[in-house]
Amino acid sequence: MKAMRRKRNMLRRKYAGGLLLAVLLILIADSSMALAEHRVKIKAGIRYRWEYQDRFNQKYYGADPPEGKTDNGFLLQRARFVIGFQPHGDIYLSAGLQDSRAYNLALADRAFYNPRLGLYHNPDKDYLEPFDTYLELKNLFACRLSLKAGRQIIAYGDKRIFGPGEWGNTGRYIWDAVKVSYRSGKNFIDAFYGKNIIHDPEKLTLGHRHFFGCLAIYSHFRLPVKEKVLCLEPFLIRKFDNHDNFRGEDLRLGDFASNYYGLRTYSSPFPGLDYDLTFVWQSGHWAQDDLDAYGYHVMAGYRPAGMPWKPRASVEFSYASGDRNPADGKRGTFDGVFGARDKMYGRMNLMDWKNLQDAQVNLEFKPGNRLGFKAELHKFWLAEARDAWYLNQKFYRDKSGRYGKDLGWELDIVGKYPTPLRGLDVQFGYGHFWPGRFVRKMADNSEANWCFLQLYYRFAGACL
Repeated sequence: MKAMRRKRNMLRRKYAGGLLLAVLLILIADSSMALAEHRVKIKAGIRYRWEYQDRFNQKYYGADPPEGKTDNGFLLQRARFVIGFQPHGDIYLSAGLQDSRAYNLALADRAFYNPRLGLYHNPDKDYLEPFDTYLELKNLFACRLSLKAGRQIIAYGDKRIFGPGEWGNTGRYIWDAVKVSYRSGKNFIDAFYGKNIIHDPEKLTLGHRHFFGCLAIYSHFRLPVKEKVLCLEPFLIRKFDNHDNFRGEDLRLGDFASNYYGLRTYSSPFPGLDYDLTFVWQSGHWAQDDLDAYGYHVMAGYRPAGMPWKPRASVEFSYASGDRNPADGKRGTFDGVFGARDKMYGRMNLMDWKNLQDAQVNLEFKPGNRLGFKAELHKFWLAEARDAWYLNQKFYRDKSGRYGKDLGWELDIVGKYPTPLRGLDVQFGYGHFWPGRFVRKMADNSEANWCFLQLYYRFAGACL
């Protein structure tokens, strides 16, 4: 009976999402709607992406995975529709919906059941959920303060610390939060309290718990330095989950609380040259284990002036500490805060900012006014040999450390073409992964391939 009720709930939400998509298409097709009584803004987007994964899937690597297919072509569909209403210059109301669905996935829905949550947490499917539904008040107390409360996306900087993870079909991090902001020109200080939602296609998010809670301060300051601008982004974050569902190294259960202290800085000190540095230190506890971890990212790039195709070359290195000893009651694995992973550590999404070293070389170029390409070459290692490869930490962990740290190489080439049709972007790409010793021993010695084609149409209109 329980399974039947779950199936009925999924079908109701699925068909309601189909109705949303149909209405959205009609509204986009007829953008001359008569909503002229008040200031109303309409935003909508439809995204389709076909992907092909060869010798891997979202949870496993190799030609014979423990679950799901190894060669899989699938289609992802995401629709968003948002109406914004501004009854006063300092008041803005937004209400929206998101519908995410997937076809012909390698993994069944049960693969995304999270026993720690007691719920499904699916990166591909979540039918008909509230999205961008909030109240925003500006110029509070006749000063530069604003308040934004409700369901919202929170992202900063290069999206390494806070990023929505937009590549994911459901969006990796979507928040129910209250945020207070102070703005002065391009400088700002934001403080917010919120919790990120769980993407469960069987249940509406308003009817079950959230995932992690967060209390954070994130700021941005632009400082003039010898006719250049130095940007500083200090931040302080507390991430927590008060449920006793975290298992420590002594196998006892407890809750989780972590503090992050960090700074991002970037600038372009010379013509054509730019750099970007981020450092984060993490402390707190994971069940009975003490947390002591850190992560950093460094990047330097150069774009020579006056060259055809506007080339830009850059080098990067990303590091996330790992757990050196899996039985000492101390957890050294950095967990990546709330950042995106899709464009950071290889486009094939085999890596996360956990127990990772990633040396990267990039080349960007534009052979036309619209068409652009980026090629990336990554070399991956584990930070600690006795910690896990976080594609799937339960399956890919060698506590003895005898298989070493070498994860392998990845080459990615991604192209983007904003078409002459306003609002329509096309992206496409290819990736290839050569497994290192750790992957060959713990998973499979097969090389993996990936390709995709994405169409994304966005509409934004206003009626005054």
